[in-house]
Amino acid sequence: MRKVHLLVSIMLATAVPTAGYLVNGSIGLEFIVQGAIIGFAYWYWGPLGLPF
Repeated sequence: MRKVHLLVSIMLATAVPTAGYLVNGSIGLEFIVQGAIIGFAYWYWGPLGLPF
């Protein structure tokens, strides 16, 4: 389960810059940062709730 959770967070982190590239034709730094924030937030909080 933990590996699936990690895989989904990595997919989310890469999906945002990919979608930005498909729409705009270039990858901006803001899309990379936004993807990293969304992926990290899902990895940290995820479907299991708060880790503490």
